[in-house]
Amino acid sequence: MPRQKVLAFARPTASPMSGTQRARLTAIADDGTLTVATTEGHSFNCDWLENGQGMTLQCGDEVLTLTPDAGGRGIVLGRVGPYRPPAPQARLTLEATEVLTLKCGDATLDLRADGRAMLRGEDVLLRARGTQRIRAGTVAIN
Repeated sequence: MPRQKVLAFARPTASPMSGTQRARLTAIADDGTLTVATTEGHSFNCDWLENGQGMTLQCGDEVLTLTPDAGGRGIVLGRVGPYRPPAPQARLTLEATEVLTLKCGDATLDLRADGRAMLRGEDVLLRARGTQRIRAGTVAIN
């Protein structure tokens, strides 16, 4: 019976900084690189895991990090702390390069880059407590 060759594989040893851990955000560079410091005193650069929620970070925030890979960069997975519902903003700007469309059911409002605005709906009602002004070069009704 032929002898089988047994291969021995070395088990990877975990570094003292492996896995996920809490850290404190210490710097945000102009290029978007985040620098964090762990409670053990380790400091490393991180990328940001985008989640589409528009969350912002500030220096001093406690964050959950994925520790650095072979390239030396970690990943900030998110901020750690109690849940805070989004606060209403006093002013909100949405910006698009060609067309910005707000749509609800069959009603739409299109704002176009060339300055045109179109409001479409089954019934359109404009109300004003004070004066309602229409200013235009020309006004066409029907």
